[in-house]
Amino acid sequence: MKPGAQIVISAAARLYAPVIALFALTILAGHPPGAGVGLIAGAAFALAVVLHALVFGAGASRAAFPPAALRLVMVAGVVAAVAGAGAPGWTYAARLVEGGLFAAAAAAAALAVQVLFGRASMLRDAGWQ
Repeated sequence: MKPGAQIVISAAARLYAPVIALFALTILAGHPPGAGVGLIAGAAFALAVVLHALVFGAGASRAAFPPAALRLVMVAGVVAAVAGAGAPGWTYAARLVEGGLFAAAAAAAALAVQVLFGRASMLRDAGWQ
């Protein structure tokens, strides 16, 4: 999208993206562990990433969420989920699994959005001119 072309949409995205991210964190913190809420919260966080990428473009999404950092978060999430699943007797094992699933799902969704939006000609930054 051209800068300044849709000021209402960009203002709404700036307002609602943090609210969606807080909603995802509320889902993660508010539900009991062991019910798969980490994956659901990661998918809810992915909505904020998709909204950001749709409104501000693939380049802005890559600047806000660098791919190298997303890969590290995804690896840390997988390691945390495996560590929590490997130690079922530990008190916080279920929370560790849910947090790991959240991190892995959110990072994987952000990477997928960046790849898909970067390859689609109409969703690239140059396509909106």
